[in-house]
Amino acid sequence: MKKTIIILSMVILFVSPGQARANDDYDELITSLMCPACLSHNEILANGQDAGAEQAKEDIKRRLAAGQTKEEIINAYVALYGEQILAVPDKSGFNLMAWLLPPVALAGGAAFVYLAVRGWVKNHSGRRNITRDAGPAIDPVDEDRLDEEMKKYL
Repeated sequence: MKKTIIILSMVILFVSPGQARANDDYDELITSLMCPACLSHNEILANGQDAGAEQAKEDIKRRLAAGQTKEEIINAYVALYGEQILAVPDKSGFNLMAWLLPPVALAGGAAFVYLAVRGWVKNHSGRRNITRDAGPAIDPVDEDRLDEEMKKYL
């Protein structure tokens, strides 16, 4: 009885890491590849429910069981379907713009907003000082007459 428990625990210890790694590779592959049958719908393979998606998932399982690495499987699918099969573009060449352009545009937009607001605040405070230093807009005679008229209504 004790021998069987020891043997079973050893088998579980030695087999499980390989299966866990294969499952992790499988999960990573189906989320990093687009569904070959759904390329026009921009759907990743993990979300694909049609026969083409199921066939691709089974193909990936077979390739992993045969000992192929993630990179080999991805390269095989890119060779078969082109770069549009990748859910995330490579970080090289022209695709590098997909990675660099959004942060650069965000930083540029933030800098533009900062400079615009800073300019508005400077212009607004400058106008306020000009009106304070300009003195009264009406002469004293008209100001006294305006005060008398306002006293009638207050």
